[in-house]
Amino acid sequence: MPAINAYLEHLNPLSSKTVSQRAKANPAILNLSMGEPDFGPPAALVDVICREDLNKERFLDAVKRYEHSRGSLSLRRAIAAWYRRRYAIDIDPESEIMVTHGGIEALNLALQALTNPGDGILLAAPAYTLYQRAIHLLNRKSHPLPRPEGENEYAAALAANTHASARAVLINSPENPTGYVMSDADWQALADDSHKGDRWIIHDEVYDTLAFTRPHLNAWCIPALRERSVLINSCSKKFGIPGLRTGWLIGPAKVIEAASRVHESLCLGVSILGEPIAERLLSTPEVDDWMQQQQDILAARNRYALSALGEAQGFRWSRRPMGGMFLFPDVSALYPALPTRWRDFSPDAGSAVAEYLLVERQVATVPGIVYGVESRQHLRLTNCASEQVFNQAIARLSSLELGGKGD
Repeated sequence: MPAINAYLEHLNPLSSKTVSQRAKANPAILNLSMGEPDFGPPAALVDVICREDLNKERFLDAVKRYEHSRGSLSLRRAIAAWYRRRYAIDIDPESEIMVTHGGIEALNLALQALTNPGDGILLAAPAYTLYQRAIHLLNRKSHPLPRPEGENEYAAALAANTHASARAVLINSPENPTGYVMSDADWQALADDSHKGDRWIIHDEVYDTLAFTRPHLNAWCIPALRERSVLINSCSKKFGIPGLRTGWLIGPAKVIEAASRVHESLCLGVSILGEPIAERLLSTPEVDDWMQQQQDILAARNRYALSALGEAQGFRWSRRPMGGMFLFPDVSALYPALPTRWRDFSPDAGSAVAEYLLVERQVATVPGIVYGVESRQHLRLTNCASEQVFNQAIARLSSLELGGKGD
């Protein structure tokens, strides 16, 4: 057999999916590994969605044609109206928005539209797993941007950046996995860096409606960045519908034109079936109240987890989540207390503790090393599982006690 792509041959499966599949195979395991929201879609809209958006007429219309390469204009107008309502910014639905197969396609399109093969991308550490993969698959180079823990992490990281020639910087705020939300000082530093280095800003804001302790801003809220940035967003997290795979890319008209050429070359158009559902969710004002309720629930869960999981259980919170769907504790203090077989499993605390919790405590988490080597002492836990699963999982974790090494 001829050789296949060498990078893909050695590319491991996505860790969160692998752990989640192991967890789903055993009903006794409490799954805090995958960012699949238990909430949503809004119950008040389910019946009308089934009646008006998933009926026979809609079905036949959707499956008999290809969608416009930028997605339905009606949905793009709904997206523009949503940004006007939430952020008081005007976006041209015809030239500055395109609908994508979720946020991940929007990311890949942005990388291809804004950079060339071999270009460097500044990537904050820690970072969502798929960023690194997308950069490498597209033959770009990732330049790590280590972030010191604190209140203005990007400002500090950019001040120490040595990769002056990087073509773009990729940010995620609110962030997966740490829950960090960009500060005003971060945005000022990012704007200064973009102009000084002639760099694009790629802002993944899929958790935009889940900012708890610091307000969320996107790059287009800053007038000086509008022609130097793109936004990636999605219905998956905010409305609890990841299976719909409806996202979007916002950018200057020239960027959207370039991205749409890539999009139509790869897949012709998005699935039409999901577009009216996304449009309804974005256009119904009452959904804003529902999203606020979900935000309040997740913020309360974070407070519960932080109070229940402390140093006595081996958890250290060097970064307290400001938003998003995840918790990211340091578990290095728990590692020495593990039985020998689990310490032998991995020298990295996050990997060893995650495997121990999955097998011995039946709680599924994700080892921090998948978000960068700097995070090898951490675990990622999702806060968006069902209330019962989340509370039971935290109760199990809070029963951990540090002690001497066991065998």
